[in-house]
Formats: sequence, structure tokens, C-alpha cells
Amino acid sequence: MWKHAIPGLALCMLAGPAFGQTPYWAAADPPRAHYEIDVEIDPAAGRIGGAETVRFTNTTRWPIHRLALQWLAGGDRELEISVAGTPVPLIGGSGGGRATEPLLLDLPDALPPGAELVVEIEFDSRSFDPGAEKLTLTWWHPRLSWGFRVHDDFDVRIRAPADYAVAATGRLDDESGYYHAEDVRSFGIFLAKDHLVAESFAGDVLVRSIFTSEAEELANILHATAVDVIDFYRQRFGLYPYDNLTIVPGMDRPAGGYPVATGIVAIHGQERMDERPEIHWLWITAHEIGHQYWGEYVLEKDNPAWLWIGMGIYADREYVRARNLSLEKHEGLMSRYTDGVRGNLDTTVDRPPEQLVGLGFSFNNVVIHGKGFSIISALDNLLGDETFDRVYLRCLNEFAGRRLGAAEFRKIAEEESGQDLGWFFDEWVRSNRYLLYEVTSRASARVGDRHVSEVTVERVGPMKMPVPVVAYFEDGTSQVQFTDRLLGVNVLRFESSAPLADVSIDPDGELAVVDPPPGPPEPPTTLEELEAGIRALPWTDVGPEVLSLFEAVKILKPSEPYLYFKLGLALYDAEHYADALEAFRALAALAGEDPGMSFITAVWQGHVLDLLGRRDEAVKAYREALERDTGGTHRHDQYGMVINRAWVERRIEEPFTRR
Repeated sequence: MWKHAIPGLALCMLAGPAFGQTPYWAAADPPRAHYEIDVEIDPAAGRIGGAETVRFTNTTRWPIHRLALQWLAGGDRELEISVAGTPVPLIGGSGGGRATEPLLLDLPDALPPGAELVVEIEFDSRSFDPGAEKLTLTWWHPRLSWGFRVHDDFDVRIRAPADYAVAATGRLDDESGYYHAEDVRSFGIFLAKDHLVAESFAGDVLVRSIFTSEAEELANILHATAVDVIDFYRQRFGLYPYDNLTIVPGMDRPAGGYPVATGIVAIHGQERMDERPEIHWLWITAHEIGHQYWGEYVLEKDNPAWLWIGMGIYADREYVRARNLSLEKHEGLMSRYTDGVRGNLDTTVDRPPEQLVGLGFSFNNVVIHGKGFSIISALDNLLGDETFDRVYLRCLNEFAGRRLGAAEFRKIAEEESGQDLGWFFDEWVRSNRYLLYEVTSRASARVGDRHVSEVTVERVGPMKMPVPVVAYFEDGTSQVQFTDRLLGVNVLRFESSAPLADVSIDPDGELAVVDPPPGPPEPPTTLEELEAGIRALPWTDVGPEVLSLFEAVKILKPSEPYLYFKLGLALYDAEHYADALEAFRALAALAGEDPGMSFITAVWQGHVLDLLGRRDEAVKAYREALERDTGGTHRHDQYGMVINRAWVERRIEEPFTRR
């Protein structure tokens, strides 16, 4: 089987000009391929090699001239590729170690729409340490690359030493000796020397576990839980996407788990059962199986990949609730996010990959997992269980084998709810705002044979969202109402047959409420940081960061007038009127004789002086503004203001008030 390996990349690499001139292009909906692979794994030598046949039909509307091939086996590698018996040279790629980019191959003849292509590949690689007793193999074979993950079909024969237990994507056909898997994202292989194997069924789904004798007690618990989880998920969601699942050991430390590949999940620390409470092991099993739906069955389209994480965690919360288990894991996930907010971390989800470098905190833990789940839970709370259930099932069924992103998810949510949800995604996905509402007063009076109660709820945090308010009465009954997201102060009226006993916001804990709120962040220490911070301020719903920026302005004393103007407006928005006045007066000093700048600066000094109750000084500022008026108009659309001479003349007659 094994061939002599040439150091670096491949037997067939060509030096000199690239072979062929047709550039590679990826289909938006790539052809689904079938891989037939005969692979031999030699753990003692640290080698893997085999032969594979790749078949697919060009289901696009255009001819295909060039293909990309991904192979991450690493080490000394050999590839021989042929199409219709004709050897095909490879283009590009990096030599030695792990491949960092796909290899390209030009077809001898263009593949027209509707035609089938058969690619024959022989591969050989040193991809792991010799003598390894546990091997987890993903992306171990050459595979067509489209720039994103797709579903394909596999028939794989695995030749491995008899003393190694084998787990693989797909079900083993004892007659043919091949593992068969259809419509899967990846084909994984796991080998473990001298391990035990348990098998049982959840309906028609074969559940297997591979474990050491030291982990047998916990492995039995994980195995039984997996059977129960699959049964529950099938009942709850109408399907289980695959006909097999194998639980394999992960690393030694009990830190959670991960989806190895389609049909294989790893649970860490199985030999250290006593270091975690029972709920950890039950939850992590349900959690990792949930990713067989989201991430394997339904593919992720966006990066950062918060959506499939959140949807998967929603599934395991459904299981935990149905089995009356502790929700401490889900509370902990939300706390990752809310603690991050309190630590003044920027938890904005939707941002380009370049902004994710050097953040100084775990974006995966705080945002993708913590906030990702919080977003899904908040949408469920907003839409109600029945509507959200329709959204969830539509995504699951309509995007099987396809990529689901936030845009498609929002579209389905809007179709099922009949609501425009742009505001929701702006608040939760595209901003760093946080949620905090508080009950500020409550009163109850008897009116005839009824009790009438009024509860005042105020928005304390910058995020605007309806929140459920539950009133509890002395006879054990309760009522729920939602606040209006457009109102900063909501007065809710309840009528009951018994007096009011208590009031609670979101008693089910479905909303990631940041209580207590964050304090002001540390002020920037350089002009560059200060400028970036002020420019990043929103135009409305400004948070506590504005105060730290104001303190930094006093120390660093920037000279750009715009920074003072935006900072003054931000301080006004956050109702820090004395500080806003100081910022506008500093701007006036910088504006000098510029009539346009000095006009609007004087107007805003008048506004905040009015709000501070200093009417005489406000009128003086308005008169100064009129002296500098050049007939222009200044718009502040966020407040519905059109500021011109007529506006200022009205302010001399009528004090400025906030709407």
C-alpha cells in the first residue's frame, strides 16, 4: 500500500507556469459528490493512505474547467490524480506541514452542464505521531473544496489494526465492509487502542460509545443519556438527521466536548467523572448531539458563527426543561455574555473577521456562545413559543444540507411572525447595547369588588425591547403583560380579584438582563484611542462609556472640533447636561470666528442651560446664536430637530424641553 514519500508536497507538483488559464470558480449551490474510499491507517507508523473515487454531476448552468482540492493530512504527502485515465497535475498549494490553501487541478476537458465526472485519487501521508493510541481524524482525505462546507455522500472501507476500536461517520455494512453515509458535512474517523465499545438503539439510530475501563461508569450514563436525547429530539423536532451516533473520549480534562464530525461527538474528561456535577454530563451530551442538527445537518453561513451555536443550545435547553433538570448551564452561558458587558467588553456580534483579532478576551465564549444563545432565547421570548417553534422547524427542514445565515433566519422569523424584526437584529446582533428594565413603582387599590394595580417599568439600559412583566396576586394567580419597546417608561394596569403580592420582570430567565449594569470603562490613554472611541459612539442610546471619554478629553485635550461636538451631543443624549455644557463651551473656544460652528454651538449651550434650569444664561446663548446666524439649517434627525433662525427665536420665547 505504502509508496516512497517525497518530502514536501506531492509527486505531481509542477514547477513553472500554472497549467491552464481558466480561473477557479465556486458554484453557489455546488454539485453533491459521492466519495468511495479505501483507506488504510497504520498508527504504529503514523501514516494514512488509500485510494478514492470521486463522482459528481455538473448540476450548474456553466461548464467547469478547474477544481479545487482540500487535503489537510500534513507531513510527507503523495497525491496521484487522474481523470478518465489521464494524470492531472496539481497547481499551487504549500509544501510540507499542513496545507494552507487548496490545490487546483485543471480538467483535461471542460465538464459541461449535466455531465458526470469521475476523479481517481491515490493519497499517502504521514499525518500523526507514530505509536498513537488514540486518533481523531478529520479532513484526512482529499476532498473537493468550494470555499465553504457542503453535504456529500460517502462509502468508506477502513483498514486498521484489530486492537483498535473504530468509530466513523455512517453505519457499517457488515457484508460489504464499507461505512455508508449520505448527505453529511464531513466523514470523520476515530481510533482508540484497547478501548471498550457499547452499542444500543434509539429507534432506528445506532448509538455507540467508545471508552476506557476507567470511564465505564460515566460512559454508561452518557450512553443512556444519548439514547434518551435522540428519542426526545426526534419527538420534539420531528426527525433525527442521521442513522448513527458515536460518543468518543476527548481530552483528559472535563471541559465540555465538541462535534468531531457528522455522527461523532467527543466528551472531555470521562475518566474524571467526580469533578463535575451530574447535570454537566447530561447537558453536555444533549448539547453536542444538538450540533448534529445545527452545524452538521444545517450548515452555518455566517462568520462569526453565532447562529448555529445559539440554535443548538436552544435544543439542549428544550431537553433540560422537558426532563426537569437544572438550568444552571444555560444561566452560566448567559452569564458569560452579561459578565462581559459588565466588564465593558464590546459584544457586538456582526463585525468583519479583521476586528476579531487581538480582542483581549474570548469572543467564542462571551459572544458566540454566551450572546449567541441569549439572542435566540430573546427571540423566543419575543415571538412566543408557538411562533418561534414554527421558525425553528422551518429553518431545520428548509435548510437541511444548506447554509443558514442571519439574513435567511430573519426572513423566516418575519414571515412566521408578520413583524419587521430589523430593530431586533440591530439591537442584539449589530450593536453593543444591553438589556435592563426595572420596576420603579407599584400601587394597588380596591375598586368595588376588584383590585386595580399599576406597575411602572422603566428602561434603564440602552437596549429597547419588550420585556414580560408578571404580576402575582395573593390568591396565587398571576398575569403577564409586555412593555412597549418604544416607551422608556411603561405604566402597566392589572385588574384582579385579590390584592397585588409581587411583581417580576422575566421570571423564567429567558432574557440576558445585565443587572447590575456596567460601570464606566477605563478612559483611553492616547489621542488615537480617544478619537476612535468618540467616533464609535452611537447617536442615540449612549452608554456609560461617554463619561470615561469625557474624562479623557479633559486630560488629552484633542484639537479637532468635531470630537467635542459629537461628545457634547452624546453627553446630552445620556442626560449628563453639565458635562455637555462643558464640552460645548470647549467647542466654542475652538470654533473661533467660524459662523456656522459657533451658531450651532451657542444653540446647544442654550439647550442644556435650559435643561439645567439656568434660563437667563440660556436666553443669552440663544441671542448670541442669532448674532452669528448665516441663514443656514442644521438637522438632528435622531431627535426630529431642524435648527435655524426660527427655531432659536422660539427658544427665546419658550424654554427648550426634551420630548
